[in-house]
Amino acid sequence: MPAEVRLATNMLTLMKTTAVTLLVAAALFAFACHRADMPSSEVTQTEEEIRPFVNVTQTALKGLKESWNIRPGVVIFDYDRDGDMDFYVSNAYEFGNWLYRNNGDGTFDNVADEAGAALRQTHGTGVVACDVNNDGYQDIYVGAQGSLTDRLDYRSHPEGDQNIDRLLLNRGDGTFGDITESAFGETANRRTAMSATCADVDGDGWLDIFVGNLAEDEFRGMSVPFQNGQHNVLYRNNGDLTFSDISESSGVQGPQVWMRERDGKPVTYRDGLTGDEYEGYDPNLRDDLDNRVGDPSGQTQAVTFFDFDSDGDPDLWVANDGDRLHVLRNDSTPGSVRFTDVAREMGVDQVGAWMGFAIGDYDGDADLDIFISNVGYHPRLLPPPETPMPYCAYHERFAWGTCLHYLLRNDGIREVPGVGSIGAFHNVAPAVAVTPSPLMPPDSLDAANIDESQVVPTGLSAYDFAFGTTFFDYDNDGDQDLYWLGSTVDRGEAPGGEVFPSAGRMMRNITAGVFEDITVRAQLVDVQRARYDKIDPQNPKKDVGVHRIHPMFHENGKGLAHGDLNGDGYTDLIGTNSKGSLYEDSRKVSFSDAPGPMFVWMNPGGNNRWITLRLKGRMAVDGTGSNADGIGARVYLTAGERTQVQEVRAGSSYLSMDSVDLEFGLERANSVDKIEVLWPSGRRQIVENVGANQVVEIAEPAQ
Repeated sequence: MPAEVRLATNMLTLMKTTAVTLLVAAALFAFACHRADMPSSEVTQTEEEIRPFVNVTQTALKGLKESWNIRPGVVIFDYDRDGDMDFYVSNAYEFGNWLYRNNGDGTFDNVADEAGAALRQTHGTGVVACDVNNDGYQDIYVGAQGSLTDRLDYRSHPEGDQNIDRLLLNRGDGTFGDITESAFGETANRRTAMSATCADVDGDGWLDIFVGNLAEDEFRGMSVPFQNGQHNVLYRNNGDLTFSDISESSGVQGPQVWMRERDGKPVTYRDGLTGDEYEGYDPNLRDDLDNRVGDPSGQTQAVTFFDFDSDGDPDLWVANDGDRLHVLRNDSTPGSVRFTDVAREMGVDQVGAWMGFAIGDYDGDADLDIFISNVGYHPRLLPPPETPMPYCAYHERFAWGTCLHYLLRNDGIREVPGVGSIGAFHNVAPAVAVTPSPLMPPDSLDAANIDESQVVPTGLSAYDFAFGTTFFDYDNDGDQDLYWLGSTVDRGEAPGGEVFPSAGRMMRNITAGVFEDITVRAQLVDVQRARYDKIDPQNPKKDVGVHRIHPMFHENGKGLAHGDLNGDGYTDLIGTNSKGSLYEDSRKVSFSDAPGPMFVWMNPGGNNRWITLRLKGRMAVDGTGSNADGIGARVYLTAGERTQVQEVRAGSSYLSMDSVDLEFGLERANSVDKIEVLWPSGRRQIVENVGANQVVEIAEPAQ
């Protein structure tokens, strides 16, 4: 990012502008109106004191766990199928990845080495757990990247280097086998993998794998007018533990980036050898072995499959950093896999620093909406750059760009002549009301902090940087809450830590998409050694160096996943932080490299009821129907007058993957009236009259 980016670190007084005052007033008014219509039990539950999460890392994992990885991913899954959730975390070369087995007593043991899952010769990045052979056990795809200092493009990396992605086959006996070579052969991904996601793109019952690739870090730059990104990869599952690379034929490799002058003219580069011309890609850039650097496509941070048009097949969403958002509609026909980019027709193709996806029904209207994380308000504290560059601050001065988060409300389907059916999604983030935290408000809420040349952001758009993000029902009241974490360049207590400081945000959904920032009260601040007991609610700036509840102390948030780790029906979180520099003394003169902490945040639970659904596709039973874990299935659950919807996904948040279990909060309902499952095979299943407070396995019926 540009060196001139710097942010104020002083705590700011809330509510200094009329715009913010009106916004908060609207949120409180909506909340008050909602409460007036509630039964008394609902009022009590809504007004219940916020119960804070508990960071159990040291007790549960038997010590502080810190990673030397710059992009540590995390996946929550039940690898041994004993009924409780385990988790896997990627680590740096030679340090070994972590596989934490749940002991069922509140503790976890790292069994990666004995399970054959440590991959010490791989520099891990994004991880996803997918049952690729439908045997009932989730396998692990581990993304990788090369050395950060060798100044070599992926084409120059030696055979067997640490940058090759790995596929670990779950043997079902607690161990894994590396089948990368036999599964992919020469098509194994050697680029810089970020996030991965799985879905059955062709409806044959076998999970396919999509990998989003970034770029070699030595050649990444946000202040030059080009991006030498890397093509993305789609592997089609052949059903015999081998995969075919269909990236180019299916249309998912990635188009050239959008790079324009201020007058809208493309910034182009001509290949000195072939004469070919590219937008936003310099084909003449060479590495230290004189190989071309990268590919003429964007730098992908996050990917997910999400059936946005509700036609029963998985569509692909691609979040690029410094490029347009891409939405690839699945237009596959029998025997042919094909995707079509419809983001422009949907009106969501702005250039941004897109980082992560969270999918959930934030407004309770029984369809799925999507939150897409971005840099946030920070660039608006300064004048925008004048010259073309991938940095979103340059692009957002024009209609084609933004640095602010998206919250895309699902308004159904619309028909476009010559294009067909597309999703009707609208970015409502600026209009979504958020009651700010008086203890850790974003700087943007004081309009005086926004540069006079910039527009003051509002609503959810007024908030800070994010990588990993997820929707989940924190308090089991039946609506989707939102959490994110993330920061870049370095941790707060290091050189560069003042660039985009973010300590995470927990947005509690009060009613129908009116949020309240409860980050501090929920004790989900992404800060090591935070002392919540030392903060003075009347004067948060007092003794800030003692309680550390401030973005200036932020860690380097990266991966994020949710799942019920202790089986109490309330959803827990795991957040990862990358390594980075750390000042060695208070004078901030000398600094050294230090690992980033991992946080296991346990939900304290409450009195609301719940139900967790665990889907079992027919392929795991008799080789017909849907994939073993029902990835891609959509579930509608009705309890009383409320209908909720979720979709089973494998991979969405940055580098990471939530549990495939579907956790539903039921508030005070004693039972569920109806569960409707739309399986990827096209089969429709209805289950009725199911009691609350239990995990229910739903097996796909025979045809």
